Amino acid sequence: MNRYFLNIAAFFILLITPLLAWAQIPTGTPRTDDPFVINTTADIIIYLVLPLLVIVLFIFWWFFYKKPKEKEKENKGS
Repeated sequence: MNRYFLNIAAFFILLITPLLAWAQIPTGTPRTDDPFVINTTADIIIYLVLPLLVIVLFIFWWFFYKKPKEKEKENKGS
């Protein structure tokens, strides 16, 4: 595909996404603009520990599993 087309498509997707997110709030649903407060241990685990764990495991997988296999494929091809 043309790089110009992909740039235009990405621009429109980024332009439309906030409108769709705003449209997802149903009428009559209580909504506050207060900041998110983490009070319980479960909140800490769900919103902080698990996302960080996923990021760390992905980085570990990328550097120690995927990259060596890619290097092996390059070495076999030469």
